[in-house]
Parts: sequence; C-alpha cells; structure tokens
Amino acid sequence: MKMTQIRLATAKISYAGKTFLIDPMLAPQNFYPPIPLAKGEPRNWPMVPLPCAVEEIVNGNDAVIVTHYHIDHFDEFAAKALPKDAKIFVQDEYDAKILRGFGFSDVEPLKAEGTSFGSITLYKTECLHGCIETTKPYADMAGIRMDASGLVFTGENEPTVYLAGDTIWYEGVAKTLDKFAPQAVIVNGADAQFAKSGSIIMGTKDISALHDYAPTVQIIVSHMDAVGHATLSRAGLRSFAEGKSLAEMLIIPEDGETISVEK
Repeated sequence: MKMTQIRLATAKISYAGKTFLIDPMLAPQNFYPPIPLAKGEPRNWPMVPLPCAVEEIVNGNDAVIVTHYHIDHFDEFAAKALPKDAKIFVQDEYDAKILRGFGFSDVEPLKAEGTSFGSITLYKTECLHGCIETTKPYADMAGIRMDASGLVFTGENEPTVYLAGDTIWYEGVAKTLDKFAPQAVIVNGADAQFAKSGSIIMGTKDISALHDYAPTVQIIVSHMDAVGHATLSRAGLRSFAEGKSLAEMLIIPEDGETISVEK
C-alpha cells in the first residue's frame, strides 16, 4: 500500500493495483472564511496550498472515496474538477443523493458487510465525530449531519489498512481493530474543536489510546495543519510522540509526501 498525503484528509491510496482518491477538498489557500465558533483565533482556511496541480490530483484514479459530506472532505472545487463519470464511494444513500446532485453518475454507498472493487473488498466502519452531547449543537447550527464513516481495505498480498475517518477514540474504533486486525490505521489527527465541543477528531489523547490498545499497529496521521478549527499541529504531535515513546509507530506525512506500508 502506498499513500500520498495531499492536504487535509485528501490523499491518494494505491492498493492492489487500484488508485483511490480520498476526500477531495481542492479549494485554494485561504479561500474559505473562518469556521464559525471554532476554538482559537479565527483563521481563513485551508491554511496551506495544495502541494501539486489539481489536474494531478483528479486524474489517474480508479475510484473516489468520500467518507462523509462535510466541506473539508468534499467541496465545490472537487465537484467541478472531478469527471462526472468518476466512480465514487460514499457512506450512505443520503450522501449519495448529494453527490448525484452535483451531476456524478456512478455513486455507490459502501456496506459494512463489504463492497467488492476488483480484487479489493472495502468495509464501511463506524465513526463518532465528537461527543454527541457537546458537538451536535454546533452541527445543528451549521445545518450539517454529524454522521461520518471510515473503511477498511483488504486485498490479497496487501496489508489490511483501516482508514478511521473523522472520529475520536471510542469503542467503535476498538471493535474495528479487533475485527480486522489491520497492519496500519490512518487517522485524522488535528484535534479539531469548536468553542465548547471538545475534540471532534483525534488528538494526542485519542492517538495515545489507540496505540495503547493496539501497540503493534502502524499509525498514519492525516488531516493536519490546514483546517481552521485545528488545535494540534504536526510539530505538536511529534513532540508529544517523542515524550511518550510513540514515535516509532507513528508516521506523520507532510503534504505531498508518499509513504508505504508492507504486508
């Protein structure tokens, strides 16, 4: 498996002869205004530019995976740039209708029992996109769902890879680790927060808990240093990891960097 980190949760994963574009968010640097009620100083975002041309990102993919329809995972620029006949996997029929509304003709919800794509099987997994009691009021104010998903990639002669998606550490992540025993987990780790929501994706506490639960699993951290409500940087996570003897099991790719995981 090879993964190229692009920006935010946007990445390319090469797996069993197929290339997947994950969560394409393609806006120019600082295009969007500050996220309302975000924790910390107001910041336009995405805070960094794309590391390569949009054409390089949208071309050469066998499928697109949108883990959930939030603007930092699929935006208007992706909707315009992607070919309308692109194969797109989504979390459910609700999101499928939204993507079809953008004119995409081949949109398929993933299934927990497995979805075949060539020699690969993709398994939809659950997420907890922040504590419901403290996060749902912000989602309701923004008029968006909290619903999000992850997925597991399985294929012959490939490592099992768990893309956890926008989730904090909770029993659902532990159950997925138990069920699939992945060699690698890709987590979204910027510890994004609203003013009083607490973490809505993983931060140091969540990543540490994941490592404690599955100490031999390689942890790859995405979704860093670009979104306006992030509270954890790559530098901060690296410093934390070194202090906790976690560094050797942690990969924090820079935007544009490609990493590999062997079976």
